[in-house]
Amino acid sequence: MTAAQGRVRAVWLHATAPELRPALAILADMIGDMPNAPDTLVTGDGTPDPENARAVEGFLATHAIGAIVIAGDALPATLIDCARLNRIGLFLIEAQDPFLPGRWRLLPARLRTVLGEFDQIHAVGPAAAQAIEAALRGRGRVHPTGALARLAPVEPCDPAAREALRDKLGARPVWFAYDLPMSEVDAVLLAHAQALRRAHRLLLMIQPRDPAQGAALADRVRAVGYVCAQRSLEDPLDEATQVYVADTDEDPSLFLRLAPVSFLGGSLTPEAPVPPALTAASLGSALIYGGNINADQRGFLEQLRVAGGARRIGVAPALGEALAATLSPEVGAEAALRAWTLASEGSDATVTVAREVVHWMRLNGERA
Repeated sequence: MTAAQGRVRAVWLHATAPELRPALAILADMIGDMPNAPDTLVTGDGTPDPENARAVEGFLATHAIGAIVIAGDALPATLIDCARLNRIGLFLIEAQDPFLPGRWRLLPARLRTVLGEFDQIHAVGPAAAQAIEAALRGRGRVHPTGALARLAPVEPCDPAAREALRDKLGARPVWFAYDLPMSEVDAVLLAHAQALRRAHRLLLMIQPRDPAQGAALADRVRAVGYVCAQRSLEDPLDEATQVYVADTDEDPSLFLRLAPVSFLGGSLTPEAPVPPALTAASLGSALIYGGNINADQRGFLEQLRVAGGARRIGVAPALGEALAATLSPEVGAEAALRAWTLASEGSDATVTVAREVVHWMRLNGERA
């Protein structure tokens, strides 16, 4: 008996390009959240080598694989052949048009044979699905599922805390300084003063990067002349409050859900950490950010800026003008919607693929 025999079979999720691994990690989590879900393994760093038959066979024997999900433009023929020899299910996801330059690099007959080995193929859209069906010449149906999500769903916050805070806010306009370092407090307070000239009921919620600095932050807010409430002290939040210091260990999603505009703390301070922009955008908050953005977030924020869901500022004094412009009811609502749309893109596709994989495993046997 091999190490794999007698065990519940797992699903192997393999990314043929490094940028696809985050999407597969989210897919793995989605599969794991389903009832009686199989285990999952995510690879894509060359281990095992999908074109090395011995390495693939060893991996299959060790891990009791029941289905393999391949994402991307490459078709690892050795891995596919090994799967079929071992009667393992095969899924191809995020599949692109195979006839575009640089795609798959297989002759038509070989391409048709390899594609025909898959139990299910999920394309990035209708056009790609039609092209793959043409390559298959009627040998299989292709699902126009779409590209998978690159952002994991945000964990729900405490609904009672959210509703209580929402009741206190009423119809007041709100903006949020997200994970703010002390070095940027004065810039945020100055921006708030500028924005108050146009919206006198505007409330600023500040989440200090270190909750232990809440008292110092509240002292600075009051010294500038604002009416301040401190959450850790359970100060009343009423119509007179101008700045609300959220100095507790609560999830920032509680405040992001209530603020149509958020400033990314740290983005004006060289080499300072910056909180995840995707989290804010996925909760429907338009973003304002400075030039200190690490490489991991730069691409998404640029997409968001181009889409109209974010504004980039070069210097701290520009924060007030950007805030005033974004807080305009028409502009702010549209920006927040665009931020949410971009951040949540692909979530339906991820759910669809997860359900199909789990369903296939249940129908085709889950034990080795």
